Amino acid sequence: MSNTAKPDQTSDRAALRQAIDSADREILRLLADRRRLGEALGALKAGEKAPVRDIEREADVIARGVSVGEALGLDATFVEKLFQLLIDDSLRRQRAGLDARANDQMLSEASVAYLGGPGSYSHFAVHSHFAGRYSGLQPDIKRDYSGIFRAVADGEADYGFVPIENTGTGGIVEVYDLLRDTSLKIAGEHYHRIEHAVLGKATDLGPVRVIYGHPQALRQAQRWLNARTDVRQVPVSSTTRALERAMDEGSSVAAVAGPEAAALFGLHVIEPRISDVEDNQTRFVALARDPEPASTLLPCKTSLVFVTSDEAGSLVDALDGLRQEGVNMTKLESRPIAGAPWEQLFFLDIEGHQDDPAVARALEKLGAHAKTVRNLGCYGSDRLKPVERPA
Repeated sequence: MSNTAKPDQTSDRAALRQAIDSADREILRLLADRRRLGEALGALKAGEKAPVRDIEREADVIARGVSVGEALGLDATFVEKLFQLLIDDSLRRQRAGLDARANDQMLSEASVAYLGGPGSYSHFAVHSHFAGRYSGLQPDIKRDYSGIFRAVADGEADYGFVPIENTGTGGIVEVYDLLRDTSLKIAGEHYHRIEHAVLGKATDLGPVRVIYGHPQALRQAQRWLNARTDVRQVPVSSTTRALERAMDEGSSVAAVAGPEAAALFGLHVIEPRISDVEDNQTRFVALARDPEPASTLLPCKTSLVFVTSDEAGSLVDALDGLRQEGVNMTKLESRPIAGAPWEQLFFLDIEGHQDDPAVARALEKLGAHAKTVRNLGCYGSDRLKPVERPA
């Protein structure tokens, strides 16, 4: 029996696809309208000194959306996820103008130093983070993390933008060590979903014998890569460099990069989704010399680095003030102290603005049990806990 569609079936299929395309365009137009309305609301909130986040309003929006969606025959879980995405996008846009800034001058364009170039994960993350903050970006591409820190410290760039931790491989040691020794501060954070893929001139893995990638990218796809015993892994200085090698060296060469980079370099996505961790995310931080703190209207984080005494229980005592004041700790990372064997310093992220009374009291208690405490910055949180839909 033939599977060939009849002429009238082909015509019906084409008409349905055309109708779907038209519906998609209308959805996107409405999404753009909704974003503009959210930005206008954010400007009103800022003028009224009202907090960016209104939990009760978010819950009401989701509940109403689910109710209307169910009446239209849509699944409640689908509608809830959709509205969570819409709310998150709106909050991101509203936060942009209130987050910590490199200085109090309203620059229309910011220079940003980051690792790699076009096609790198940093490239896509930096443009996503600064969208809405500035009308344009001036990239200052560096070959290593120390060059990024140096560019900001010397006034060559307004911001540095570096990855600091990953869900699969943990904290990036070199960045933490540079933070330990710098006077720069954190002016913002950005969580970027990392989807490693194999990109190349070939259309399948058959001819591929060499795969280039940044060392971090190769580490985060070790299970998939190690299973390909006929393929050699070659670390290079950046994802951009890996993509350039794949573009220039023929079908036997490929690169580990995000699938969105394929179009930039004229490559094929040979193998998608090769990350060891399914939900692979990297947290980036924006660095500046002496940024203006974020607005108290924002849900914020405060980052610190501190050293405890060598007495037993000193770390527990230093952190107990957070528990007493109800301040949530989101990150604690330890690093050795150069020249002081077996002693440790700690990087600490907590939820809340540094000027919140509870946070200020908790930090005072921490300082009473620490040798030194240094504030690394107060900035808007990029990840907000979604509200739960009312029963």
